[in-house]
Amino acid sequence: MKKRYIALIVLAALIVIVIVALKIGPSIAKNYVVAHSEEIIGRKMKIENVDFSPFTFTVTVDDFAIYEPDGTTPFVAFEKFRINVNPTRLIAKEISVSEIYLKGLYTRVTQKGDQFNFSDILDKFAADSTADTTAAKEEPKVDSTAADTAQALNLDPNEMIGFSVAVENITLEKGNIIYEDQKIGSKIHIQDFSVAIPAVYFSNKDTDIGVNLKFANGGDLGIKVLFNMQTQDFGVNVTLNKLALAIAKPYLNDFIKYKDFDASLNVNLNVNGNVNHVLSSNVSGTVSVDHLKLTETSGKDISVAHVGVGIAKANLNDMDFRVDSVIVNGVSAHVDLFKNGTTNIDVLLEPLNKNAKKEVAADSTAAAEPVAEKEEAAPAPAEKSMPLKFVINKLLVANTSVSATDHTPKQAFNYKVSGITVNGSNINFNSPCAINVSAAFPEGGTLSLKYKGALSDISTMDAYVSVKNLALKHFSPYSHHYTGYPITSGTMAFASENKMSGWNIESKNTIDIYNINVGDKDSKTDPEYMVPMKVGLYILKDKDDKIQFDVPVKGNVQDPEFSYLKIVWQTVMNLLIKVALSPLKVVGNVAATGAGAIGIDLGKNDEIYIDPLAGSFTSEQYAKAQKMVEALANDKKLKMNFVQNFNLKKTVDAYKTHKLKTDFYKATQNKTALNELDEKAILAIEDKDSAYAAYAEAHAKDLDRKALEKEILDLAEKRNQDLLKTLQQQPGVTPKNVTVKTAPRGALTQRKAMYKVQVDVQ
Repeated sequence: MKKRYIALIVLAALIVIVIVALKIGPSIAKNYVVAHSEEIIGRKMKIENVDFSPFTFTVTVDDFAIYEPDGTTPFVAFEKFRINVNPTRLIAKEISVSEIYLKGLYTRVTQKGDQFNFSDILDKFAADSTADTTAAKEEPKVDSTAADTAQALNLDPNEMIGFSVAVENITLEKGNIIYEDQKIGSKIHIQDFSVAIPAVYFSNKDTDIGVNLKFANGGDLGIKVLFNMQTQDFGVNVTLNKLALAIAKPYLNDFIKYKDFDASLNVNLNVNGNVNHVLSSNVSGTVSVDHLKLTETSGKDISVAHVGVGIAKANLNDMDFRVDSVIVNGVSAHVDLFKNGTTNIDVLLEPLNKNAKKEVAADSTAAAEPVAEKEEAAPAPAEKSMPLKFVINKLLVANTSVSATDHTPKQAFNYKVSGITVNGSNINFNSPCAINVSAAFPEGGTLSLKYKGALSDISTMDAYVSVKNLALKHFSPYSHHYTGYPITSGTMAFASENKMSGWNIESKNTIDIYNINVGDKDSKTDPEYMVPMKVGLYILKDKDDKIQFDVPVKGNVQDPEFSYLKIVWQTVMNLLIKVALSPLKVVGNVAATGAGAIGIDLGKNDEIYIDPLAGSFTSEQYAKAQKMVEALANDKKLKMNFVQNFNLKKTVDAYKTHKLKTDFYKATQNKTALNELDEKAILAIEDKDSAYAAYAEAHAKDLDRKALEKEILDLAEKRNQDLLKTLQQQPGVTPKNVTVKTAPRGALTQRKAMYKVQVDVQ
């Protein structure tokens, strides 16, 4: 009996010793690790407490931290770690973990280039393992095969170690993870990071994993994962709510040049597949971006209230993409075209374009370097490409507006199209689909577009465009630029039917314009087209003040010289010129009188030849001018301008000769006042007359050329006033619709002296 008691005492003592050892051992180990942490990992370490419960086989670690090299800033830390193991299950060849608990995990990772704030730890481990690596190289190598690799990837513990594994109640709560890229200035802060895994199954049973976290800048993420380790099948649900995309601003600098950016992202996606065939996974769910606002360097904004995409199925391996809906609402965008030919989009994408140019330059350099010749391998058989299957069941764009500013004309063009709506269904690449577009223009104008065709083949296009009540005055900058005339009023309707066949387009266009008027031509501009807009429009209009004409367009759209808008514009310009020069439609009796003044060549009917040295008009000249203004009595809109022109240089020379002969005649005939007979006698004096020649040689130097020019211009102005006085006495002539003037001094180069009549419209 005493031996039994002694054995029991010894056993109890051993148990106490083991318990004490298990209680004291962790503390000793903790103190050693903390004291020698800098030798082990090169960093200071803190462990407040390590505890082991021999009754529950639970290990607990409290207040753990690894510091940065400064010894005070935490690198990795947590408040509490606990793990519970059931050793009795080892008898049944099962490793049983009933709980893994981690609270208050904190880690801060910083990156600068290719260096991280933990690179020194990795370097120390690498240095410590150099000897082991050298020894390992001396050992005989073991061949690895694909089968060995597959075996290594087997996650079944029974096959790996002969034990089954049961892990339950894995919990991580209140974690904080910070990542900073100091080179580009980004910071991502994940708060309240939590993971909940009720159990991990290595059998043919799904492991359920739940992850939840919040972003410091706004937004929360939830992830649910079902994974079968035996079949390798998985299902993932990702829910992202109101993630503030401003978190990505530092990374955008490599792609766009901008001033500010903000948006929120919402995601609810389901992914189902197999780890061994990831590309065959099926994706479904919704993705949306709300309150997107991109501020350009100019200060202008591009914004979108909402963009939502509903995905029915996306399978990359099968190239099968089926979208339930694409909804775009509240877009506000703008396009600026600058004089150098670039746009605000070019400015926005400047970093991306620069990177692309660098890549092209690098490729060119690499291509220029000599490459060693290699034996050409037999070409691999071409894989049959998977046809793309893509469909959008519903497309809707609403409440959208786009502003355009064109700085290329002499006067900037500003225009806003609002109320843009796009409706489409069954939109796909390969078979014809229908898309309808509508929009509103300033002052009540509307646009309607109906498109039919396959998106992958534009040659199947069948499109109809209708524009109604388009206020033309907004397009005055283009009219002023191309013709010199600003548009002051008018509305236009435009209808266009376009069909494609083998890249050849046949387009029927009709233009209907009402009450269009242009202002006076800008004398300071040099237009690209010399078009008499006022007269052309005046003649084009019918009795109801309307203009209607058709513009057929044919051509191959792949021809680089083909331009749809250029053809339409050129046709309009040609029509204006043709009508303005056509004698078939002229109001009143202009065709018989002043028709030539608007560009119709009727011989001398639009010209009044004059003698630049004469101080008065002949009866014929008066009569012809009076005949021309008869058209003004028939139409109050017409306006006539009589422009006197002659060659100033030649006229001065002739006037000098005439003046010398006049003075010679007065001196020889002893006369001071001259009559018509005297004028005829003066004209009869020949230049070769010896007496006159001697007189001219002696007195020519007394005549100043500038004084002669002034006298000639004064004489021309006297003719203007005489003619104007006569014309204003005719019916229908007012001070506003008839002017008489001399051409500018620099333009006085006309070979024949005459009045040229210009007809305009008030």
